Amino acid sequence: MTLLLAFPLAGAVFRRWSALALPLVGWPVFYLGLDRGWWGNGLGDLWQYVAGAALLVGLVTTALAVGLARRLKPRHAPSPRALSAG
Repeated sequence: MTLLLAFPLAGAVFRRWSALALPLVGWPVFYLGLDRGWWGNGLGDLWQYVAGAALLVGLVTTALAVGLARRLKPRHAPSPRALSAG
């Protein structure tokens, strides 16, 4: 489940709300790949509930990571020239 770490990490690094698209696209592609046999051993019983939980956790953690990153570090730091003028 490295996607559970990758999506929030990407959201924190890029600090953009558009990072919320990562879990919305990534988890369905992951489960599509399991279903088609591209990787893993296929889908087990009740996979829909696990997929829904992973999507929900991915969205929440990515949103929290983006929000925290935006709050802790401003997007554009003021230039030294602007600071000396004030």
